[in-house]
Amino acid sequence: MTSTRSLRIPTDPARAPFASELWLAAIGLLFDAVTGLAGLALLLLFALSLLLYPLVYIGLPLPVWSAALLLRLSRFQRRPMLITLGAEIGEPTAVETAGSARERAHTALTARTLWRSVGYWALRIPLTVLTVGGVVALLAGPIALAALPGYWRNYPTRSADFGPVTIHTWFGTAVAAACALIFLFLATPVLIRWLADLDVVAARALLAPQTLTERVAELTTSRQRVVDSAEAERRRIERDLHDGAQQRLVSLAMLLGRVRSRLGPDADPVTRELVDQAHREAKASITELRDLTRGLHPPVLTDRGLDAALSAVAARAPIPVSIEVAPELTGEHRPPATLEAIVYFVVAEALTNVAKHAGASHAWVRVTRTPARLRAVIIDDGRGGAHPVPGGGLTGIADRLSGVDGTLHIDSPATGTTTVTVEVPCAS
Repeated sequence: MTSTRSLRIPTDPARAPFASELWLAAIGLLFDAVTGLAGLALLLLFALSLLLYPLVYIGLPLPVWSAALLLRLSRFQRRPMLITLGAEIGEPTAVETAGSARERAHTALTARTLWRSVGYWALRIPLTVLTVGGVVALLAGPIALAALPGYWRNYPTRSADFGPVTIHTWFGTAVAAACALIFLFLATPVLIRWLADLDVVAARALLAPQTLTERVAELTTSRQRVVDSAEAERRRIERDLHDGAQQRLVSLAMLLGRVRSRLGPDADPVTRELVDQAHREAKASITELRDLTRGLHPPVLTDRGLDAALSAVAARAPIPVSIEVAPELTGEHRPPATLEAIVYFVVAEALTNVAKHAGASHAWVRVTRTPARLRAVIIDDGRGGAHPVPGGGLTGIADRLSGVDGTLHIDSPATGTTTVTVEVPCAS
């Protein structure tokens, strides 16, 4: 949260020069010299670490370390601004840098928070010159002029130059002192408040969280974590069923088969029938369990990718289905497992809809990839007129896509031939 509370320097000329708020603000603006120098040093260190970025590949994430120092200084900057200027600057969303050294470096260097901090400390350099120089001029100058009559008699040359004005008499120093006091009481508090406001505006613009933008980014990141976690859990359940319950059922079916083969011709018919029935039920359970695990996450998708997994779906379809998967979606160029699973289930659901409702004689599936999106196009030569209905398959597809900011477009004229186009974000 970012407070909008402004600096409370009294406007009464009789009180303003003696107000603690004025002197706290002056101290805070002078302290900018310390943080400004630290920021300049860390900016130079950060720039050097970027030049040494290749060291990331041997496990020395120098950009991560320098970025962390810069962000730590940005967090520290909030405290003196709160104490001296009364400005509360909220903390932005933390940057998570988990994973390998290369992944941490990529995450750190692409974080919006980091580059806003870089911008702030780059702006801080000229701003520090302005604020520190301004405070010194606004306070030291008038105070020195106001004291001039007191030490005029000890002035070596008995003349003082102030730009185009030269003072030669004590009366002149008295006039200058009066003007300086008027400036100190009337103008200095206002100008220091302006400098403080400028300091706060810069910090709020670049260090404070952008509430809506950062909230959207946080929700997008958390949603992606939920989607990835759910997909990982589906894969775990599929492995547990495949390696546990399914293997036990296979062993049971084999055991019942051996028992049936050992029953002699004179075995009790009732016993033989019970064994046969148990054997059939065991095989039916294996089939149902395989269908269930395939619906959770087909092993072929994990092992061989979209091409093989969708070909298996096409082989089970009641109508001929042609599958075309772009070569760039195979091998080491495969998309993330979560997106692969979403495209797989979307295509499988779309083909199920075609088989149930379209009355088609053929279907075509084409999966391609652009630099930013993964696209699947499903075409059938059925009756057309397809549209989403509550609880229907197309609605389920749209719901599944919404979890990853995917889009669904349906072109299904009543004259026939339906084209379903699915796109999901997939950065290169």
